[in-house]
Amino acid sequence: MPVDHRALLERWVAAMNRRDYDTVEETFTDDLVQEYPQSGEVSRGRHNFRAILENYPSGLPDQAIDVPSLRVAATDQLKVVAPFFTVVRVEGAGNVGTFTLKNRYPDGSVWWTIGFYELRDGRIAHATTFFAPEFEAPAWRAPFVERRAAPA
Repeated sequence: MPVDHRALLERWVAAMNRRDYDTVEETFTDDLVQEYPQSGEVSRGRHNFRAILENYPSGLPDQAIDVPSLRVAATDQLKVVAPFFTVVRVEGAGNVGTFTLKNRYPDGSVWWTIGFYELRDGRIAHATTFFAPEFEAPAWRAPFVERRAAPA
């Protein structure tokens, strides 16, 4: 039966936002290989991916934080580090796909996550993920481009 790539990624992202690591683990094979080329890291096994999430600096809260109501003093910003993921795009056919996520952190920073993945038995077996911060467009390029709002 064909895999619904969007449904798989939406399930994973929703579980990440809820800090539901059991469901996060269910979206990956036991022998998951997760590569981060920008840092040169390779994580092997879904248990290591879960450990990375559970050992995130300053810890992740048990429940997702309501970002609009979050009030953090400058000295507290390092105590609240919890990404919130939004699926922007998913493309997939057969056992390969790509995803684009937008990550918003309580400190106000916004990062983009681009990933390439391979499936086995309907679960992610291998992923290569890149991270990039959002940035303002330089003024010098304005005459050569059109501006549009970035996806939410």
